[in-house]
This record gives sequence, C-alpha cells and structure tokens, in this order.
Amino acid sequence: MGKWRKRIRVGCLSMLVLFIVLTQVVSGCVSFSMSDKEVEEYFEEEPNKPVSKFYDVDGYTMHYMYQDMDKEGSLVFIHGTPGSWDAFISYFKSDTLIERANIVSPDRPGFGKSSYGKPIKSLKEQSRLLKPMLEAIPAPRILIGHSLGGPIVARMAMDYPELVDGIIMLAPALDPALEPNEDWFRIPMRWPVIGAIAPKIFRISNEELVFLDEELEYMLPLWKDITIPSVVVQGAKDKLVHPGNAAFADSMLVSAPKDIVFLEESNHFLPWNKGALIRRKIVEMLNQIKSDSLR
Repeated sequence: MGKWRKRIRVGCLSMLVLFIVLTQVVSGCVSFSMSDKEVEEYFEEEPNKPVSKFYDVDGYTMHYMYQDMDKEGSLVFIHGTPGSWDAFISYFKSDTLIERANIVSPDRPGFGKSSYGKPIKSLKEQSRLLKPMLEAIPAPRILIGHSLGGPIVARMAMDYPELVDGIIMLAPALDPALEPNEDWFRIPMRWPVIGAIAPKIFRISNEELVFLDEELEYMLPLWKDITIPSVVVQGAKDKLVHPGNAAFADSMLVSAPKDIVFLEESNHFLPWNKGALIRRKIVEMLNQIKSDSLR
C-alpha cells in the first residue's frame, strides 16, 4: 500500500510540474490582447476607427471599443476566456457589417482594460457590469458571444430583455452537465503557491471556469424567458466545448425563434475560421429584426 501511495504522490507531482511548465511556455508564446500601438497600426488606413470608452459600476472600471457608423443598430461582440475585445478586431473592418451597424466589443470583467486581474465569477454580475454599455449604444442590439461569451449573451438576454434584440452564440458553453471535470488542476491553481507560479491571464480565466457549472445551473429556469431571435453555431470537432451544447440550446430555447447550425467539420475557433458564415447570420438577423419593427 505504501508503494502505491508513493507512486500516486509522484504521479500527481509530475502532472503538476508538467502543468506549470506548459502554462509558462504557452504564456510566453500566446498573447491575448493587442497593445494600443498594434491596434493603432491595424486601423491606420481605415477611415472609421473604433475608440475606447470607459465607465464605472460601483467602482469597477469597464472598457469597450466603439465604432460609431452613425447607424440605428449595434453589433456587440463578447469574447471568451481568456481574451479581450480584439478577439473580434477583424469584424470592425468588415464592409458587410460596418455599412449596416455600429460595431462594439468590450473587454469582459477582469480582462484587458476592464479592471484587469479582478475577474467576476458570477455571470449575472458580469451581465450587470455590461448593462451600461448596452444602454449607451443604439438599438436594435444584437449580441454575438464566443465560447464563454455565449452564456454571457444569453444571460444578458434573460436579465435585460428590453436591451437585447437578438443573440448569436458561437461554440457556447451552456449545459452544466456537459462541463468537464477539471477540478484536478483548477482547484490547485487557486492555491497561493500554485497561483503565484501560473501566468496571471490563466489565473484570471480559471476563476471564471472553476465556477462555471454552478453559474450555468442558475440559468436553467431562465431559458424559457428568451423570446428574441437566437442563433447557435457549433462545430462537431470542437475539443474545448462539448458539441452537445447545440442540442442543449435547441431544447432550452423553447420560446425563441431559433436557428441551430451544426458544422460537422468545424472546431472551436469559429469567429476566425467561419467568419463569412457568421457575418451572413448577423446580417440575416439584423434585417429580420428591422423588418419586424416596421410591422
């Protein structure tokens, strides 16, 4: 028995060391936010440039980028975890979109310039912190969320139906029963010793994901309250979010006109490898909402 205990301890220690090494390597190779200079250079030749907007909610600073196209509608892109507003930066340069609507993308709470390093585990609280942004932009408002951004746009539609006119969820994590059990590394990552070693961006993300199944459970009785046009796009080859979330959304959006798009050959990274499809779905929804408003 003592020999097996020793093997288990050695195995756990080896996994922990490997995890720390991998996070350090990934942290050094991947950037989740562009610098101000990089953003300026990206839009250097563009006649319409997005501008930074800031506001405070009970002392918590929030930031979003706003491209004012002097249009009636607004498209709001919500990134996943980890990430920042510029996950959707290419959509700010899309002629298909900017000729029809204003483009908006926030840094979610705890990321980018939105009180960086102070993550918010509660999806309801994230929704509340994002509400003033919606109030400041022209309607109709379509919210597009990727990955963890998916349940957040759904939560905003549940909490503030008067401010949300349509939602599009890309590879969204929605079903609490489909959330993977990752406690073996997510809980230790909250320990001070491990937290001091792990890259900060992953510690921030971990604070959201370790509680996500609970947060999704809180949303279960609220799905019936969503009555606005809703689109879900999910890839069958998604290794980060279970493809079964598409069927879950189909079963829960009982009061909403919905479109469930299941892509057999696609993975998790839909905003970047399925841009044409996403733009088409956005335009279809925007046209439908505006048409319905004239009736």
